Parts: sequence; C-alpha cells; structure tokens
Amino acid sequence: PGGNFDVSKVIQVLPGVSGGAQANRNDIIVRGGAPNENVYYLDGIKIPVLNHFQTQGASGGATGILNVSFIDEVQLTSSAFDARYDNALSSTFVIKQRQGNPEKVSGNVRLGASEVAATFEGPVDKKTTFMASGRRSYLQYLFQALDLPIRPEYWDFQFKVTRNIDKKTTLNLIGIGAIDKFRLAVPRKSSPENEYILRSNPDIDQWTYTIGASLKRLVNNGYINLAVSRDVFNNEANQFEDGQVAPN
Repeated sequence: PGGNFDVSKVIQVLPGVSGGAQANRNDIIVRGGAPNENVYYLDGIKIPVLNHFQTQGASGGATGILNVSFIDEVQLTSSAFDARYDNALSSTFVIKQRQGNPEKVSGNVRLGASEVAATFEGPVDKKTTFMASGRRSYLQYLFQALDLPIRPEYWDFQFKVTRNIDKKTTLNLIGIGAIDKFRLAVPRKSSPENEYILRSNPDIDQWTYTIGASLKRLVNNGYINLAVSRDVFNNEANQFEDGQVAPN
C-alpha cells in the first residue's frame, strides 16, 4: 500500500532504509550510505539505472522503471555481501523475476496515477516462455491542463525470455530500457521574471538500456551462473538561443 507499483518505494519502508529528504525522489539510503553506493542485480545481471529522471552519479529518480508484474522476489543485503556481488559499499539489491505463463498467452493493461502500462506473457514452445511490457506516462498532459510549468514525459520497456534446456539448465534473456524527457513551459499567467527563469533552463533528455543473458546450471550442493550483458546510460541537457531546438 502506498507503493504506486514502484519497487523502490516499497524498499524504502524496510528497516534501516531511508528515502532521503525529498518525497518525490527514489533515493535509497541504507544505514546512512550514499544513494550511489547501492548495487542492483536483475536475474543475476547488474543494472546501473533503476529510476526515471535519474540524477547522474546517483541512483534516485522520480519513479522506478521496473514493471512490478515481472518481480517474484527482492532481497536486500545491507552487510556481509556475497562475493559474487562486487563494488557494493552500502547494500545489494538482488531482484528475481518470475517466468512467463507456460499454459497460455495472457496479459493486462494497467492505468496508474501517472502512466498506462501493458503486459503480455505466455509460451513460445514447450520449453520457452516470454514476458514483455511497455509503459508510457501521461503526466505531461495533466500538468498542461492544470497550467503547471513542468512537463515530464517517459517511456519504459521490459522483456524476459526463459528457456528450460533441461531439468538442471535454464537460459534467461532479459532486457530493460527507458526514455526520459523533461521540459519547462511558461504558464498562461506568469511574470516576466518567472518566464525568463523557465525559458533559461535546459531541456533534459535521457535514455538507457540493459540487455543480457544468463545461463544457470544446477550442480551438486549449488549452481553455476554465467552472465553476459551490456548497458548504456545517456544524459543530455541542452539550451539554445531563442529556444531553438538542437541540430540533428
């Protein structure tokens, strides 16, 4: 309750975890550590970005990019990190996703407080299942109708394909991506001073994606997990004279 389909907001209510001073951000502070000292793993693959409109060099943002319909389990470790999770100073978040419905193709459309999302899942063949989702915000239209100066806009996409090669071997293909745009507009009733401030702020454009594959093999008294992935985070802030758009 109160999480608004956002795993970051649910994590903030755990013992020893704080969301910081700003209520509209997803900064995760574990035992006083900095937000950028946390490490996030999704099905064994490290993901650098967990939120839309992330501040570069930190982990916080306005809202999460993970579809909670995919999540099966989230494990927080605030000390004594496992050796396989490197570069963690404050905590590790190990997020495990469920498998798609092996019986039939199904899906749902969810209308939230700030976005609309569609999720589909089902079998590809007898050994393979899939999950895929897309989400788009509509806050920019609501703020425009209310004549507010901020215009946040975002999209995100996520998929998972699971192949059960045999009883002991499973191959997972995962992907997650997000596109963020933040603009400021001048309200109809605005003073010249406020108009100057709003027009002088830069336009913010961000996009990110992580794609990877992990092979898990059960062995005696444990398992072997081999993962390979690629992630990209692009962040731009542009402002041009007379409100001109950026050249192609």
